[in-house]
Amino acid sequence: MCGIACYIGNSAEEGLRFATGAQPMLRHRGPDDTGIFNDSNVTLLHMRLSILELSELGHQPMASSCGRYQIIFNGEIYNHLELRKKYLSGYNFKGHSDTETIIELFRLKQEKMLAEMVGMWAIIIWDKSTGKIFISRDRYGQKPVYTHNLKNGAWLLSSEIKPILAYHPNPHYNATALTEFIALGNYGHLGNHTFFRDIEQFPQGCYAWLGPNENSINAKPYWVLPDIRNSDKVPFDSVAKRTLHDLIVEGVLSQTLADVPIGITLSGGIDSSIVTGILSTYYDKDIHIFTAQSPNSSFDETKYVEAVIKKWNNPRFIVHNKNLNALSVKDDLVKYLRIQEEPFGDPSIIAHGFLMQMAADAGIKVILNGQGADEIFFGYNNMAQALLPGQFKSLQFARFYNNLKAMKLGKGFMMRALLQSTLPDLENRMRINSRLKRRAHILPELLNDVDESMIKMYSYENLYNVWSESVYGVHLPHLVQYDDRNGMAYSVEGRMPFLDHRIAEFVATIKPGEFLKNGLRKYILREACKQYMPEEVYRRTDKIGFFTPLADSLMRDKEWVMSNFNDVRFIKPEFHNNLVTQLNSNKLDTPTALHIWRQLSVALWMKEFNVK
Repeated sequence: MCGIACYIGNSAEEGLRFATGAQPMLRHRGPDDTGIFNDSNVTLLHMRLSILELSELGHQPMASSCGRYQIIFNGEIYNHLELRKKYLSGYNFKGHSDTETIIELFRLKQEKMLAEMVGMWAIIIWDKSTGKIFISRDRYGQKPVYTHNLKNGAWLLSSEIKPILAYHPNPHYNATALTEFIALGNYGHLGNHTFFRDIEQFPQGCYAWLGPNENSINAKPYWVLPDIRNSDKVPFDSVAKRTLHDLIVEGVLSQTLADVPIGITLSGGIDSSIVTGILSTYYDKDIHIFTAQSPNSSFDETKYVEAVIKKWNNPRFIVHNKNLNALSVKDDLVKYLRIQEEPFGDPSIIAHGFLMQMAADAGIKVILNGQGADEIFFGYNNMAQALLPGQFKSLQFARFYNNLKAMKLGKGFMMRALLQSTLPDLENRMRINSRLKRRAHILPELLNDVDESMIKMYSYENLYNVWSESVYGVHLPHLVQYDDRNGMAYSVEGRMPFLDHRIAEFVATIKPGEFLKNGLRKYILREACKQYMPEEVYRRTDKIGFFTPLADSLMRDKEWVMSNFNDVRFIKPEFHNNLVTQLNSNKLDTPTALHIWRQLSVALWMKEFNVK
């Protein structure tokens, strides 16, 4: 896990200047070692966080044995030892780093190696024979690569945006990204586009070759979320249950690969409880557990965390706890906007940052978590809503009604599910109109610059579209963004076992009706891993995560919030005044608190990064 940066252009001097300027900005990503490779057309920077092969044998940039290639790599390849045995059994490796495996595998297979790699990565390889760089990101985009094209034909690439902004000191905002965030709270769902108009992300699950003076990056996919015909899908029987169990256990244990101690974040939800249970069962070293709660709130999950710990009664557990009631918008928001480099949805991102800081303070460099399971196993409310029409249309009315009743999501959810089941086109149009209405408080000068072609609206009638929207759009992209950025801010590597692509490829083969039973979302995950959870966690129908008391936090720092609210732009004066009135009334409901948070986040982000 590291920080990388690359210049590809026509000036070795300019490339070296970019790399040396990026060094201090990326040091938190790689405090253990630094390396620069500089040639006439390319400069590679690597900032190393040592996880595997702690010696100098893991130093980067690393040259291939043939001398043709130079690699910088950020991430972990969990099956790299198996790949050595399969393809490089005759090669005499110098060390046991996955970087050395990748560069020698690339020498043999080029981009074909990507299909066989299990892990997360951002890879840049310089080929001095062709004068081009090879770029790739992992299937889910856990590891970032940002790109910017200079006017002189050169390209800048980096793990973070700040080094690029050194060459772009007065960046413009992306009007579409700002509008979507201010109106809906959505972000990270616009594909390659970021909140900065002229800075993009290299797409996940893709590779490309790029040379100097090329005007665009031609990214090609090597993996997409699998789409299996319904007629080819299978029931979740005992064989499927065992297969899924084994895949999840393998996914978790493969991600314990490290030469340093590991830890885990535990919220008390299903997903992190499963990872904790698997580690407790099979991992024979100390396990540091990091949790953060809001005591005495209606969303306090302490009882579930304690139930997990009690179930295993594991003397190797070392528990670290954080009280989220101490969260301060005044003290923490600007700091985490700087870390995230973009506005974000609510203080849970800050709460996650607290966990990463706790891990760093405990000397832990690797953290496993339960993130990604909701996206893979249809765990969100809108995904459950998309599952229900299949039951209705197949005349399983009792099952349809029982699921709705058991989920306890209210009459509004029930009406939407019924409408989706009976009049899907109408429901889709209503969703589109609702999105547009929620822009009503935004000033026309921002709305006029919105590019609607960036925004994809999926029909819930097509279940694959809903799955794809979650993985590539509204859920997973910003999740992997904040996990990477918060972890790296404290030199901690975050790992997500449920994002082992082999799990998704198997899940795609299961009949849709199996994902929701008796009101229990992610039913196949619960059943496959039931042995790793306390019964009270298995039966949970609510979804909280690391809850943060947003309204209370805003009220606690009301004077500071008010003083910065004068910098809020893009919303109509009457709406701005209404938010101020609500804040002064000391009675903030959640929707109003979220509006205040979004406006404040955008204003402070623009100020922090000098955005035009």
